[in-house]
Amino acid sequence: MARFLEIPSFGAGLQGGSFLIGADQVMTVIQTAAVTTLIHVDGGVGADLITLTHTDTGTAPQVRDAINYALSANPGGVKAVVRLGARSAIGGGPTAVGAALQVTAIAVS
Repeated sequence: MARFLEIPSFGAGLQGGSFLIGADQVMTVIQTAAVTTLIHVDGGVGADLITLTHTDTGTAPQVRDAINYALSANPGGVKAVVRLGARSAIGGGPTAVGAALQVTAIAVS
């Protein structure tokens, strides 16, 4: 049975709404910067990298951790929602502690 991750996006226009990613296709998740997380997928021919742009997390890899939690927390389920939560006090950065973390853009390449 196919499993999916649902990632809500608060971007404008076509970048807003929920995006589904096949959980079985995710190979690795890397948060490369305070505002960027990469999801490497086994896409065969074509797209194999999904880039999430999100609010600043400072040096704490909160978005990566939320995605990894959703990948492992739903055994046998059909869809797991990635809950980004609020900005932690770890790592500094311009986003206020306690502010909701939000994905603002998703790009597939």
